[in-house]
Amino acid sequence: MKIRMMSRIELLWKQALKTFTGCESAGYKMCKNNFDKLHSMINDIKAEDVGVDKRVLDHVENDVAPMCCIDIFENNDITIAIFLLKHGETLPLHNHPGMHGLLKVICGTVKINSFTPFQPTENLPNSTEVDALKHPLKIVEINDPACVLLPHDQNLHEITCVKGPAAFLDVLSPPYEGVSNRMCTFFKQVPNPASPSSPSSESKDNSPIKVKLIVTDQPPCFYSTSLRYLGPPLR
Repeated sequence: MKIRMMSRIELLWKQALKTFTGCESAGYKMCKNNFDKLHSMINDIKAEDVGVDKRVLDHVENDVAPMCCIDIFENNDITIAIFLLKHGETLPLHNHPGMHGLLKVICGTVKINSFTPFQPTENLPNSTEVDALKHPLKIVEINDPACVLLPHDQNLHEITCVKGPAAFLDVLSPPYEGVSNRMCTFFKQVPNPASPSSPSSESKDNSPIKVKLIVTDQPPCFYSTSLRYLGPPLR
């Protein structure tokens, strides 16, 4: 009897389901060991494991949209997708309300500004101001481990492609919308009155700094198109 070998993305999918299934139920408590194993597994994922090759990257670079999305899987507990940013484009600052997330760069290089808000950011009306900690800027390449966001830590981020096109694999739980109808909220940083020309300045000792954010509409110039998933099937 021939034993079928599962692909890396299929193994990752099964581990994500093991880690997050039932995450919306009242008695759910995430197992740290399961999450740590998921983090270790996503660190091993390469572009070829999910069907991202030169043809896909060339299509992204020539597409009219700043970003392309490849949906791999979604149910009530998890979303697995690939996001592909054109060189020089920025995925605007946004939140992940109540979510755990893993982001693994598989092509190109990105810089990530992440923020920890001091209050819940779910479904806030426009122009609401939010105090937050801004963490040191990260430059992330394909050999770097996956970035982690938690419900109450580094939950907001913006991502800029500095060498691209760049592609990153995302695992999020729970998904946007879904059972709890989570919506993505966009923000921008309020300039510091003491230094209005440089709202994104970093602290001198590379430690988090307190900043103020304001809820805004999704920038009209930023949108995405969908591409078909060409990697191994999930079975």
